[in-house]
Amino acid sequence: MKDHKPFFWLHIKKSAGSTTRQLLEPHYTTLENVKKPKIFIQAQKNEYNDILNNHKIPLGEYQFRRGLFAKKFLYPDEWDNTFSFAFSREPVDRCVSMFFYLFWKRTDRNFIKRLAEVLKQSGKHKKVLWNTSYAFDLFLDLIQQAQVSDSIYRPVKLHFTTHVNPMWNDITDEDNNIILTKLFRMENLTESINQVFEECGIDKKIPQKSTSYNVNKKRRPYEPSKEQLKVIQQIYKNDFEIYESLK
Repeated sequence: MKDHKPFFWLHIKKSAGSTTRQLLEPHYTTLENVKKPKIFIQAQKNEYNDILNNHKIPLGEYQFRRGLFAKKFLYPDEWDNTFSFAFSREPVDRCVSMFFYLFWKRTDRNFIKRLAEVLKQSGKHKKVLWNTSYAFDLFLDLIQQAQVSDSIYRPVKLHFTTHVNPMWNDITDEDNNIILTKLFRMENLTESINQVFEECGIDKKIPQKSTSYNVNKKRRPYEPSKEQLKVIQQIYKNDFEIYESLK
């Protein structure tokens, strides 16, 4: 039996996931990242949260509505008494981070094969491998395609579509109501987790100086053009509103 109020952390991709897992331990159960991950029917309840945060787990029509999936199917009886939260990263910074993580000069053969198919269909070519700005244009185009695709595996694959999903989709219900207890800015990570612990009655406090983010070594400095910023603002309109509303 837990001696504290339960919490649920929804990992928004490219928003300090590894660091958050470390800071939440031992009160958050982290499963081994393997090619054949556990599914819910095989797991203990304390493992559900990390399974849901794993992009490899298909959720059908709830693939991009993970908060709603948790509320409806994982914790239907406990949801109202659970402190549920997520971290919001500044959307442009998150988008650039995703670009270097998901797209720029990937060596994944399956990804390259699928990307080649997309390029062929769109009439674009492999100039993308040499020009960062051109590549970023194509990356944004693929995100837009993913938003209207009838498959969670298109236009590239599940790893791509789950990572580029707007935060807004994952934290709202069918009526676009935010269903999490609290949203925090990613840059306030340590103090926010301390707030979670306090709200849940967990006797633990993380020193501010102990926080360090895992840095994507492939990321380079890149400033999106004005045209690219407009596209990002269009794709992640609600995410901008979320971030700007938080202190």
